[in-house]
This record gives sequence, structure tokens and C-alpha cells, in this order.
Amino acid sequence: MVEQCRAKFRSWILLRSLTRTKSLILYFILLAAGVFCLVAYVDDAIAAEASVKVIRNGILNGNLIMQFHAEGIFTEKVIKFLSRGFTIKVDYKIELWRKRRFWFDGLDAQYNISYQTNFEPLGKRYLSLKSEQEETITSKLERQLDKIVRWITLSEPPLVITPVGKLSSKAEYYYNIETTVATLTTENIEDLQKWLGEFSENDEEPSTLTKTSFRVAADFLSSRNHRKFSSQSEKFRLSDLPKLNS
Repeated sequence: MVEQCRAKFRSWILLRSLTRTKSLILYFILLAAGVFCLVAYVDDAIAAEASVKVIRNGILNGNLIMQFHAEGIFTEKVIKFLSRGFTIKVDYKIELWRKRRFWFDGLDAQYNISYQTNFEPLGKRYLSLKSEQEETITSKLERQLDKIVRWITLSEPPLVITPVGKLSSKAEYYYNIETTVATLTTENIEDLQKWLGEFSENDEEPSTLTKTSFRVAADFLSSRNHRKFSSQSEKFRLSDLPKLNS
């Protein structure tokens, strides 16, 4: 009986030691990631400013269509995070604004398109998922990074924004494109937590302090690695746009 108690006690000590070791590993990994993120954040700040340009704008089959090209998104920081196994997210929010002379400009249409990209080290290939209006999902699997970059930075085929029948032929319009590039997300850090085995085989729940500390660290790191910028197109009227062939 005494030997059984001693054995259980030694097992408990070992489990506690492993738990503390995991916590220390997690702490140092988060600390290192934080330092890396802050340095990379400064590097991005002094890098060339990213932008999104409308390269095609016209009317096709009674719809207003547009095509854009983004530059400066895949910085050295983004490529490093991607090659190290982190998920890279790029979101575009395309807004069509109607110019008003004596009042605030009016939002007449909005189009959302998102990309989620991973690098598969075993197959040495990139997998990118594209969603439009949070519904349609298509994927692209490539071994060459430049093909993935083109897939993400060039809207191909052009986007159908809205039927021209809903717009005013006399008004002036312009596009405002808001872009978000997430190089380290909360999901990435939560995956790291699971990989480190935060939850033991005995389904032990981590302490409230551990969960709170982890949540704070995750929120901090993910927020510091969301790069946002906006670009505005030139103003145009529907009568000035070319009618395109399908």
C-alpha cells in the first residue's frame, strides 16, 4: 500500500514537472515570437507602402465589373511566416461609393474576397483557399510561390460588383479597397497551444491564470500582426466606362 502511494506521488510529481516544462516552453516560444513580430512590424513600417490599383473597370452584360492588382503585400515578413508553417490571411473589402456634393458619400455596393494560404513542408507546395462574399470557395495548389502571389494579388476573373440598373447614370463613383494582411493569427497560436499539449491525457483543465495569460498573449501577438491599408480609385461615371465583351 505504501509503495503504491509512493508510486502515485512520484507520477504526480512527474506530471507537474512536465506541465511546468510545457508552460515554460510555451512562454519562451511566445516571447520569441513576440520579439520576432515586433522587429518584423518595424521592418514593414519602413518598407514601401502597399497599394491596390484598379486595372480594369467597365460594363459587362449589364453589370459593373472591376479588376484590381495589389502590390507590396508579400513582404519578406509575410514570406517568412508562410514558410515557417503559419497561415497567412489576406482580406479585401471593395466598396463602391457614390459622390455627393452636399452630404456624406453613399455606399452603393460592397464585395468581399478573402484568401487563406498555407505551406505544406512535406509536399513543398502552397495551398490557398479563396472565398468570395463569404460563400463561394475555390482552391489553388502550387509549388511555385510566384503563382500563389499572382492568385492572391490579381482578381482574375474580374469581379461583378453590382447591376448598373441599381446605379445612377449621372452620379460620380469611386472604389475604396480596404486590405488586411494577417501574418500571425489567434488560430495559429491556439494550434501551437494544442501542439504543446496544454491539455493532459487526463483531460486536466489548465488554471484560470494560464488560460488568461495565454489569451492575452495570443490577442497581443495577433493584433500586432494584422497589417491594414486602404486605396481609393479615380472617380468615374457610368457613361465613361467601356462596354466589354464576355
